[in-house]
Amino acid sequence: MSASPDLQDVAAAFRATMPADSHVSVFPIDGLDRIGIPVVQANLIVRDEPATTGYGYGFTPLEAEVGALGELCEEVHVGAWVKRMRGTVASYAALCRERGVAGVVDPLTLCLPAGSAWTPDMPLTWVEAQRWPSGEPVMVPREWVAAYPYQLGEPAKLITPITNGLGAGLDLPHAIAHGIMEQLQRDGNVVTYRALDQGVVVEPDAVEEPEVAALLAHIRSLGIAVTVKLAGTDFGIPNLYVVGDDHGTPTVPVQVTSCGEAAHPDRARGLRKALLEFCGSRSRKAATHGPIDLVRAALPADYVERQIGVAMLEEEEGRALEAMAEWVGQDAAELRRRLGGNVFSARRHVPFSSLPTTPAAELADSGDRLRFLTERLAAEGMETLVIDCSPPGSPVKVVKTIVPGLESETMSYHRIGWRGVVRLRERGDALLLDAPREGAQRVRLRPKDEAKAGGPAWFDVALAERIVGRLYPMYRECGTFSAQLLMQKRKAA
Repeated sequence: MSASPDLQDVAAAFRATMPADSHVSVFPIDGLDRIGIPVVQANLIVRDEPATTGYGYGFTPLEAEVGALGELCEEVHVGAWVKRMRGTVASYAALCRERGVAGVVDPLTLCLPAGSAWTPDMPLTWVEAQRWPSGEPVMVPREWVAAYPYQLGEPAKLITPITNGLGAGLDLPHAIAHGIMEQLQRDGNVVTYRALDQGVVVEPDAVEEPEVAALLAHIRSLGIAVTVKLAGTDFGIPNLYVVGDDHGTPTVPVQVTSCGEAAHPDRARGLRKALLEFCGSRSRKAATHGPIDLVRAALPADYVERQIGVAMLEEEEGRALEAMAEWVGQDAAELRRRLGGNVFSARRHVPFSSLPTTPAAELADSGDRLRFLTERLAAEGMETLVIDCSPPGSPVKVVKTIVPGLESETMSYHRIGWRGVVRLRERGDALLLDAPREGAQRVRLRPKDEAKAGGPAWFDVALAERIVGRLYPMYRECGTFSAQLLMQKRKAA
């Protein structure tokens, strides 16, 4: 897609939603990589706080800017909504008595951590969502709406809030469809890539978009062994990810670990998005985790110095911070060695032309695209829940979507549902046990979902920790500059 005046309008609309007492900065960061694909960073600056940041990428600078501002809108407006909506404190059992079982989502369907202490009588903070497309109200735990823990203003009881399921656009169907596709992407690769990479390589025998084929060739000409891999085809939707072993001279070694992901009904659009995100990941990792002197030379000085001044290492997830600090101290050869048996593995090859696809032209209308996605989910007994977090009085729509039954964060936070149990059981994975054992935790499921999955299951948390080991930054990253600042602090001490 080439730049058009319509994208200028979208960018302006996204910018106009930012709070009046804030400052928005937008600048390119692709100078930190040698591929040359435009990558843009957008920041919301509020006094005495780290910037809220969005990243975008595309074949043109304007596409990248729109992507960055859209991601910024998602995080800013969902956070503002969560802050406004303090919610209702009650137990699941009490809410069911008040509203009926259909009026409350069962936490056992939301992919709880194995061994979760949740009970129907545990008090939680709940907010109202709507079923799509009926609009029927349904209560969901507030911590599933927040994008980050700090947005809650209180400790989360069941999960670590994540950004999964956010969407933004100039109409509601577009935003919801975006959020659903992100959830599908995360669900499809949750136990099939990174530390658990199954090594399924997609051979690009029929790349439908010439500019995508040209970009693949260009990346390879730079000495980057770019590889397209398949996470799955659940719901008849290809779930792709792109990795690349850089045998040249990366700007920073951590770029060797870059990855781009996408789930899209049209395999061509999915490949385009995953490949561009891979390029964006290289620039983003350098801008976020590169040496301070490097980013000072490449990025606006006022942004860099401000971020350093307000960095709050004590607010970081300890494991993510320590793991990334260890990573950025490694050279490319060591990081490549760690990824050789998983991320860069090749055990099976499938032709791109064999993947299911629904041409994007058939789903160009956002309403048609959303209908397609919700019908595919409904065919598997899944419903879509929507929390409309759109800024008041604006044409911009921002949502958090929740699809009970879809999964995420199995290897980082040990969250697993019945679909994850089935996947691991089918391939005889040692992570999944049929009986208790030291180091394993019971997978929390409804009785009917447990039956669908083949009976009670235990997830070997201790084994998962060993498998992830020094690959944890592939799952969770610390904040901007935090790893480098921690290393500086320790050297000074």
